[in-house]
Amino acid sequence: MRLRSLPEFEYMAPKDVSEVCSVLLQHAERVKVLAGGTDLLIHMRHRVLTPRYLIGLKNLPDLDRVSYQEGQGLRLGPLVTHESIIANPLIHERFGALWTACSKVGTPNIRNMGTLGGNLCNAAPSADTAPPLIACQALVKVMGLAGERSLPLEEFFLGPGKTALQSGEILVEIDVPCPPPQSGTVYVKLPVRTAVDMAAVGVAVFITVDAKNDVCRDVRIALGAVAPTPIRARRAEESMRGEKITEHAIQKAAQLASEESCPRSGSIRASVEYRCSMVEVLTKQAIRQVLSQVISV
Repeated sequence: MRLRSLPEFEYMAPKDVSEVCSVLLQHAERVKVLAGGTDLLIHMRHRVLTPRYLIGLKNLPDLDRVSYQEGQGLRLGPLVTHESIIANPLIHERFGALWTACSKVGTPNIRNMGTLGGNLCNAAPSADTAPPLIACQALVKVMGLAGERSLPLEEFFLGPGKTALQSGEILVEIDVPCPPPQSGTVYVKLPVRTAVDMAAVGVAVFITVDAKNDVCRDVRIALGAVAPTPIRARRAEESMRGEKITEHAIQKAAQLASEESCPRSGSIRASVEYRCSMVEVLTKQAIRQVLSQVISV
């Protein structure tokens, strides 16, 4: 099959973030930001998007940085690729759920090109990196001509393809706090068909336990691909928080997470009933995996 050509566009390569913000304000709806391009260029080929201008970010300094400081956490630039996260041993050791999520994004070629910032700003409900980052209480920093602001990642997503970025703003950093002692985080994914497909369901679970009496001190459960945005299963969390960890508690939390899901009906990926059922299955699986990291159930 013949590959469709890209629509005509003008490419811009600003030298700093302020210039990017100025161009975004100037051209508004006619401009798109190009990071890895793994989603944007496909949408352009299929004429889903036809921007008149593309802003390339590759020349901007420090947006591909990775840094870690004990007590403060992990700082990631939006141009960090999935492959560079996979290759980082500290992320593998301390932020395993994010490492797992990046390892499940597409093919090796996509992971080498695709960026963390692009995955988040694309705002697909099925984005692999969103649930583990939400479960880890990640913050995002965005910058515009009026200055910089931070917000929790879970507030960054407003709907499919929609983020909290205001006109002239750009994502400049993702901050992930250090996990507390006796805690763990896991991400599990059910792909649509093959291992490289987007998620039909994604579940990330963070748990901190009191090892002396096997009580759940804190828990966060984030779900992907089962709502218009990645969501927290807050009723499921409340059912576990402060309670002794038992098989009954795990079963109850998984059932509540399933009930909190609201997949879109009519999707060609999977039925509503199947997705809700798999949320329960994967939540139980993720909770048990986390507990195996920190205690013996």
